Amino acid sequence: MTEFEEYQQTGMLGGYKPECARVYQAEDGKVGTIFRDTTYWERDGCAINEREMYVGGRVFHVRSVFDPRPTKTPTDAMLRVIDSELEKDSTSG
Repeated sequence: MTEFEEYQQTGMLGGYKPECARVYQAEDGKVGTIFRDTTYWERDGCAINEREMYVGGRVFHVRSVFDPRPTKTPTDAMLRVIDSELEKDSTSG
């Protein structure tokens, strides 16, 4: 399926496709992934990933910043956001 056909079917371009990722190993032994639709750069010691997502005719600019010495994983941070939202919902309703 072409990217245009994918957009026609889903209304979204730049979908997450793990099968299109390239895996690499850095000199320090860490393993990372590179996606075809993402720009990677580094600033102030942080790794920064940027991409655009087209969803339902709208453009979303997504920037992820990764601290070189994280104290928690991105999943931990997302779970904290979800828990906070669930707590707000339970107290407001």
